[in-house]
Amino acid sequence: MKELVTRLANLYGTSGREETIASVVKEELEKTADRVETDKFGNVTAEKKGTSDFSIMLAAHLDEIGLAVEKTDEEGFTYPTKVGGWDPRILPSSPMKSKEGWGLVSKSPKELKDKKERKKSVKFNELFIESQNLSQGDFLVKDAQVAELGNPNILAGKGFDDRAGVAILIETFKRLGEKTEANIYGVGTVQEEVGLRGAGVAAFKLDPDLAIVLEVALADDMPVGNPHIPVVELGEGPAITVKDATMISHQGLNKLLIQTAEEEGIPHQLETLEHGGTDAGRIHITREGIPSSVIGIPTRYLHSPIEVIDIRDLEKGVNLLTSVLPKLTKSKLESLSILD
Repeated sequence: MKELVTRLANLYGTSGREETIASVVKEELEKTADRVETDKFGNVTAEKKGTSDFSIMLAAHLDEIGLAVEKTDEEGFTYPTKVGGWDPRILPSSPMKSKEGWGLVSKSPKELKDKKERKKSVKFNELFIESQNLSQGDFLVKDAQVAELGNPNILAGKGFDDRAGVAILIETFKRLGEKTEANIYGVGTVQEEVGLRGAGVAAFKLDPDLAIVLEVALADDMPVGNPHIPVVELGEGPAITVKDATMISHQGLNKLLIQTAEEEGIPHQLETLEHGGTDAGRIHITREGIPSSVIGIPTRYLHSPIEVIDIRDLEKGVNLLTSVLPKLTKSKLESLSILD
């Protein structure tokens, strides 16, 4: 798992430019799936055939947040637009790369600003990139390589959102044993960071009976205030989403996920968010509605140049998923729909 998530996270692949990561994911899934295809939108879909026509969609997005070059000038400065959600305050001094170029995000130094301007937070339109080999229309991602953070289980790097989820998807397909009743569709979705677009296309095409999205969860176990009680922590297992800004998880499906984790002795957490969302936000309202939930890997510093995960949480996420999938049958779904 460690080698897999490291390989995936280091790959280039911002929204709309997922070809490299998609190719690698397709290659990995072809080793264990009965069928793998890439749709017209760019989603990679693998199928493990079950013993019935009941189907489950597992989704993890391939893309990462990035920048796109809007314009350049003769001095070698380029001016970016956002691809996904960035906080402009954390971007200055960040190295960024395109497929072939490289640049450094910069802003006007405070020494050139008056006292009033120095007190203001940096705005995105104040940022520029210094580079001699970027062109208008280039897409850029963070230029960083995964590394251990003083502990072999703690990894720091770019793109864990959502290469951590993609790694769980691939590993789950490897570890699923005997055939399940359900047909399992594993989908590497595209353009999640710019509007959950690929997930909507894939869900409409597959029309699954239920869906589980494999994502990251917002870890807040850091010194962010006093007193502070963390909700989601690294090393404490996957987080099952209760709600976010785009979806309220299916209560019956969540109940089964929690029950399975408890029965199997898998540490787990619950995540409730006011802001943000995942592919489940688009999937669960496709066609006549698709019962959906999210399994998230605790991640610190989401949507920043460097994110941090605990590899043990990925292992526990795979354990939970491989334990619950054999239990998900057509009759079980019908019973889950009757909430007590």
